[in-house]
Amino acid sequence: MAVVRMTSALIYNLKTPEKGATEYWDELTRGLCLRVYPKLANATWSFRYRARDGGGYERVTIGKLADVGLAKAREKANALRTAVNDGGDPQKQRRHARAAAKTAMRFEALAQAYIDGYAKLNKASWKNDEILLKRPRAAWGKKRPEELRRADVSALLLEIAATAPVSANRTKTVLVKMFNWSVDNGYMPANPISGMKKVVGEGKGKDRVLTDAELRVLWEALTASEDVTVDVADALRLILLTGQRPGEIAGIVQDELVDIEKAAEARIEIAAVRMKGRRAHVVALAPMALGIVAAALKRRKVAEDGVALLASRYYSRNTLARHSLSHALRRVIPNMTAEGEDARAVASIKASPPTPHDLRRTCASGMSRLGVPYEDRRAVLAHVADDVHGQHYDKYDRLREKRRALEVWEAHVSTVIDRSEAGAGNVVLLPTRGRK
Repeated sequence: MAVVRMTSALIYNLKTPEKGATEYWDELTRGLCLRVYPKLANATWSFRYRARDGGGYERVTIGKLADVGLAKAREKANALRTAVNDGGDPQKQRRHARAAAKTAMRFEALAQAYIDGYAKLNKASWKNDEILLKRPRAAWGKKRPEELRRADVSALLLEIAATAPVSANRTKTVLVKMFNWSVDNGYMPANPISGMKKVVGEGKGKDRVLTDAELRVLWEALTASEDVTVDVADALRLILLTGQRPGEIAGIVQDELVDIEKAAEARIEIAAVRMKGRRAHVVALAPMALGIVAAALKRRKVAEDGVALLASRYYSRNTLARHSLSHALRRVIPNMTAEGEDARAVASIKASPPTPHDLRRTCASGMSRLGVPYEDRRAVLAHVADDVHGQHYDKYDRLREKRRALEVWEAHVSTVIDRSEAGAGNVVLLPTRGRK
């Protein structure tokens, strides 16, 4: 047993054992232990204590090093020590809770426990998990989780695949994650679909990128369409101009906007909790994107922190819903028509309609085509290197490089859409309802 004064640098340079496990105890946080295995990514935090009502030592697992950093582990250990000092016994309480859960829990409750206890805490896209679990919850809501069989899951997934093959595969992925989490937390004895393959093949990976001609006619259609709100159209344009994920753009709130009045410094600062990689991200606003943001701010009746930049048409929501962007493209594109030089572009975009994420891919591919360096493109897209250096040491936000990259891309986009901005475009849409 080694007692060390832990630091992040020390942890990621620890000597790993060839087999078994080595324990390192934190000198500054009594009871906090890091159990290291041959593969450092499997290292696990735990807290050891002795309850005040007597008995031997107990140990509570805090989490894996990959998910819980040193500061968070210390925070959780101190909270557990406070509970013990107040007469609590965390491990005993966990055992009782698991025993009670195993006798009473049904699939509906387990799914909600997974959403609240894992997905919301670890996944920026947790709402997708919630949506994908609707069919399983409807089918097995009153069943005990341990009664589910592989055949039950396979039958439901095949039913989903009959009309939505991609959704079936994604539902399977969420179920695997949920069942594994349930096993780790003592709710289930085993994962009934461990090792199950994809329900159906999805064909080649996504690679849709708009051509310049398609970009121009879509931009023109979004500008003229009466089928989508101005806010939704702006969100789609911002994805195309900044290369950010649809959910990150749809969820912008006003306190994330920084130095908007200074063109050379304007940016969006997105908190880690809203990012897929759970790492804070800064988005430089080049002139066109800044103009869209400024116009959206002027449309809002309320200007304060926490209020969405882009308004939803639904009173129950503050920010735009991610799926609203997909629905908008599905409404606008079928109504597009054109003659002359734009006819071919409209035909191709209708034959292979892009998704909001394809607009992000178009931005990334466009920057590459224009010679923007690889590292700068990665920074714009918030793609972080998965090695130790990228994850834990390189904290430079590359804001200057991001701004330069997006200015290069915007200059190109401006040239492409110049005709439509001047009002000379010939794309026509058939409106279905008034624009707001």
